[in-house]
Amino acid sequence: MTRLVSPRAKRAHAQQGEEKHAPSVVHSGREANTPRPGRTQRTPPPVTEALSRAQKQELDWLRSSLFQIETVMDSMAEDIYFKDRNGHFTRVNRALATHLGLSDPARAIGRNEMDFLCRDEAEHRCRDDEEIVRRGRILVDVEEKWHLPGRSERWLSTTKIPLRDSSGAIVGTFGISRDITEKKRFEAELEQKGFYDPLTQVPNRAMFDKRVERLVTRTRHLGTSSPLFAVAWLDLDRFKCINESLGHGAGDELLVRAARRIEACLRPGDVLARVVGDQFTILLDDLHSESDAVRVSERIQNAMALPLTVAGTEVFTSVSIGIALSSSGYARHDDMLRDAYTALYRAKAAGRARHEVFDADMHRRAVDQLQLETDLRRAIERQEWVVHYQPIVDLQTRRLAGFEALARWRHPCRGLVMPDNFIPTAEETGLIRPLGMWVLREACRQMQYWQDKFQPQPPLGIAVNLSTCQLADADLPVQVRRVLDETGLRANSLTLEITESALMQSLQAGAAVLQELHKMDVHLDVDDFGTGYSSLAYLQSFPVQTLKVDRSFVSSMHGGAQQSEIVRAIIGLAHNLGMDVTAEGVETPQQMESLHALNCRRAQGYFFSRPVPAEEAERLIINGPPAFWDERSQTKIVQPESLSPQPPDRATSPR
Repeated sequence: MTRLVSPRAKRAHAQQGEEKHAPSVVHSGREANTPRPGRTQRTPPPVTEALSRAQKQELDWLRSSLFQIETVMDSMAEDIYFKDRNGHFTRVNRALATHLGLSDPARAIGRNEMDFLCRDEAEHRCRDDEEIVRRGRILVDVEEKWHLPGRSERWLSTTKIPLRDSSGAIVGTFGISRDITEKKRFEAELEQKGFYDPLTQVPNRAMFDKRVERLVTRTRHLGTSSPLFAVAWLDLDRFKCINESLGHGAGDELLVRAARRIEACLRPGDVLARVVGDQFTILLDDLHSESDAVRVSERIQNAMALPLTVAGTEVFTSVSIGIALSSSGYARHDDMLRDAYTALYRAKAAGRARHEVFDADMHRRAVDQLQLETDLRRAIERQEWVVHYQPIVDLQTRRLAGFEALARWRHPCRGLVMPDNFIPTAEETGLIRPLGMWVLREACRQMQYWQDKFQPQPPLGIAVNLSTCQLADADLPVQVRRVLDETGLRANSLTLEITESALMQSLQAGAAVLQELHKMDVHLDVDDFGTGYSSLAYLQSFPVQTLKVDRSFVSSMHGGAQQSEIVRAIIGLAHNLGMDVTAEGVETPQQMESLHALNCRRAQGYFFSRPVPAEEAERLIINGPPAFWDERSQTKIVQPESLSPQPPDRATSPR
């Protein structure tokens, strides 16, 4: 049985006496210094016959150990190297040699990364080596990018340690690297999915928030010395119309093309992100003044005003932009994004295709708006609503023809709130739907009560306004039928009024809804006619019975021949289309007589009565029309103080 003895033990045994004869080492197999097949032979230093047996045995042991180390190194997939103090390779394994493009590890000896890698990457590694040699630092799992010219990019996780001699002095470095290229590729894919919009390939809301948060933190730390930056919030105008008319595929194409066009308007370093739907945000850093952000916004608006080809069709869109500046001193990035969106909302409300820079007044109005929305929701729950009724007069008979139902809000703190102050918010929040149905039900209930109580002949009618949201609801005819059944009111006693602009915004869906209502024998009126952009072709396709002339034309009838001709033209158009005409906003007997002379069928306005609660409206039914309604009577026309001209009661349905 062979016994293993360390070189140290052999040396101790050899020192007990002088050697009697020259050493002789015999091996039963291949000699220790014979290289294995396929391995480069390294010539050992010459061994003289003067070497002692112990020295020979120790040399053999070192050779065997080195062979074992090289065998282990070459069998590993990791890149392994040894370097001297100057950063030159003294030994590398076969995996590293292969990755360096070398056929033999020995060809790397005496060279460094500068001979293989791109300059920037090589210099970075040389600095690491210098740091390890100078300070004895150990670097663990350092992620490094290797990019050899003409070869694919690799990512490595490298651990580097100093090499020391027996005295503890640093004589070089040792490193081992494992390939993490697939891991980095997977992380990049996750980042792309988590922080980039898959459609437009620009950052998404999550990444944008991080960027803004970083700059807000910078500003908070540096104070007034921090560079000025801004957040711009963009919304594509008319995107919904294009998306619905050309299809969602065309809508996606429009978003991609818009993103590319906006990017072309930005400065180097600016960040474009898609936050939701057709809305984008831009981070503008290192601004000299507010005007820099405004100039970028103007470039974007000018670029987006040019036509885009989408799905083979040339389309036009514009962009509304809200801007918030870091000079406002934000403590949280959410507040800055909020203010940019508030400014965007202001730009859209001011007519779109424009930009607005946020100021403190916008925030105050936004807070008021939020409070109004909260109060509106509570008002729906608490039934804080009341309906007022404005009489509609038949100008041929000068008698009452019916009423228009107009909503009022009995606010617990503000008192009676008019429609102009709450209808726009109700439409934006969707609260117009429950409010509109409540007004419809209450108006139908009240009219049926009057029909049963007074049985007027011909029966009085009740007019209720519809909003754009309601008109777009395919279930509206079913809801109207349910209300009529619940209240017992006959369908031909109900008139639904739709503004001209609402009609044009819901061409396809609205046409189907109106046809169903027409089949039910519900009357349909076009309200505020002349203020929208309807064409005769569209107007003829809708089953409407009456055009209501907007009050702006009626009030200016006696301001000149041109204004009177506009009213004459509208009345003539309606008659040619087989429709009746109702004039709104009549405030003087002269207006009433002029409309009568133009063969206008009905009228309403403060000359006849302001909108009044149900109790006062009932007195008009009981007592009959006041004498001043009929200019032909000899009764002196007296306009009560309560009927003096007031600001017009303008609002979208329900009013």
